[in-house]
Amino acid sequence: MKIKIILLICSIIFVNAPSQTRFSVGSKLGYSSFNSSSPSINGYLISIYAQADQPLFEEVYPRLSLSLMKDINSILPADKTPYYPQLLSFSFSGVTAQYFDSRIFLEESVGILLINDKTFIDRNSWEYGVSLSFLAGLDMRNFNLQGWQTGIGAEYGLTFSGLLPNYLNFYLQFQYDF
Repeated sequence: MKIKIILLICSIIFVNAPSQTRFSVGSKLGYSSFNSSSPSINGYLISIYAQADQPLFEEVYPRLSLSLMKDINSILPADKTPYYPQLLSFSFSGVTAQYFDSRIFLEESVGILLINDKTFIDRNSWEYGVSLSFLAGLDMRNFNLQGWQTGIGAEYGLTFSGLLPNYLNFYLQFQYDF
């Protein structure tokens, strides 16, 4: 049910956007440290997102993202553990950027967060919270604002309900603007 609500919100935002709106898609790959009433778990981050160029507020753009944080042991070939802790997060953020020159920028975002907590084999709970992120980036787009952007960033997610799952991610981000 919660995923259907998220998909409905996503479709309303992107379908009602004007036809001249530009879109960006991107991915994040990196290191994650997450916990939920447990010791910190070292893992990896895989994330995808879509961003519209139609501002929510002045210079603040909407971004929807899906992230998977999973125990690093799950990719090791010799480990035969039957279960690996993981967090799955959906977030809706407002993103803004400040340019220092034509290529170097700092990107910040604040948003709401929905986390599926699977840190233990018998746990499958949904928790709500906030996410904050910062990124130092390099803009490789041409003059018509189509092309690649990349950067190094950090993201912190914190929930306020249930067993308080949270995470801290360090990542490389790749984004293409259409």
